[in-house]
Amino acid sequence: MLPSPDPGPRHSLLPFLADHHLPYLVPAIFYWVISFVFHYIDTRGLFSRYKLHTSAEDLTKNRASRKDVIKFALIQQAAQCTLGYLMADDSEQFVSPEYATASWAQRFRYMRAIIVRSLQYMSNLWPWTGYGTKGSGNASPAAVWQDALGDLLGNTTQGLDTSRIDPAPFTPQEVMFAKAMYWVLVPSFQYIAAMVLADTFQYFTHRAFHVNKWLYKHVHAMHHDIYVPFAYGAFYNHPLETIPIDGIGFPYCLSIAGLDNRQAALFGAIWTFKTVVDHCGYDFPYNPCNIVCPNSVLFHDLHHQTWGMKYNFSVYGSFWDWVMGTSWSPYDSRAQAKYRRGKATAEVVAAKARLRAQESQPAVGASTAYWVSISTIPQLARSFQAEHMRDNDQDIQESLKASEKILSP
Repeated sequence: MLPSPDPGPRHSLLPFLADHHLPYLVPAIFYWVISFVFHYIDTRGLFSRYKLHTSAEDLTKNRASRKDVIKFALIQQAAQCTLGYLMADDSEQFVSPEYATASWAQRFRYMRAIIVRSLQYMSNLWPWTGYGTKGSGNASPAAVWQDALGDLLGNTTQGLDTSRIDPAPFTPQEVMFAKAMYWVLVPSFQYIAAMVLADTFQYFTHRAFHVNKWLYKHVHAMHHDIYVPFAYGAFYNHPLETIPIDGIGFPYCLSIAGLDNRQAALFGAIWTFKTVVDHCGYDFPYNPCNIVCPNSVLFHDLHHQTWGMKYNFSVYGSFWDWVMGTSWSPYDSRAQAKYRRGKATAEVVAAKARLRAQESQPAVGASTAYWVSISTIPQLARSFQAEHMRDNDQDIQESLKASEKILSP
């Protein structure tokens, strides 16, 4: 007999916090912990050989200050937490693990009976041979398979009469199957379904924000004020993008996949890790994010460049970019050439700013002169472009024009 299901709420994972608050609080906390780690690495100059962009690029390309990024990231998380609080499901009901595993063992027993009975029926469809059983001299192939599977599955031939199946104790094979289903296979399927749903939702909404000119200009362009990504810039988004996508759509994807509150919190933490790492600006070896998206950091970094915004829309995987023809490998020769030219342009503009700082140093302090010279970078970019108008390399001219636009006040 099956044990009593005893349905009811589950004890909270943390004694001071109900489980239904975990899906929106855990990712938010995880975001700042990971961001702080990368910020420490960045400010201390650690692992510089893995850094994707130079300090000159950071100075001349990004339009958003780090202070503004932190401010809007906190605003986004406040909106997400508010929506998470309002949408939190505090009515989750669970059965006991003993009942759940026993139910899977019962299903396995039914499945065995269906297989054996189906094989019996199939053997009767062979008109040129008689129905065979063990010991018969003229057994049909289906009958042989029935006998073999009967031995493998425990020789269950009762059919589907529950009164004849339930009373028997579960075999070790049934218990093993039930535990594997309850603890491993079903949760794995739920996480895979959540990943597929969320990645599909994110790809097409992200691409829509690029394709629609109004949405890009008034909403999504804010995120692309960061051309040289850094960790906590991952959540630098406009509220009109944050609320429908991250605050409403993403939680519904997890709900459709059947994740409970604890599973949603873990999935959100993994998702947040992937998002922050993709914006960290470091291409570390053995990056676990490469499992779902090869060259994960470089893949998304290309999308943040002025010349790569029409490619690599996927936020988590790369499947939809591959299917829709919007994938561009960061190791492509053309992409690598554009990266090199962008770095060269940034170095020249920054060098001219430093030279102007040195020229004005007698009048003001060195530090003050340097920062005053930074305000002249748009003019330097224009003069540098004029000096190279004879150059037929379209990529350099595009990079210079983009630099001027980015650096304009």
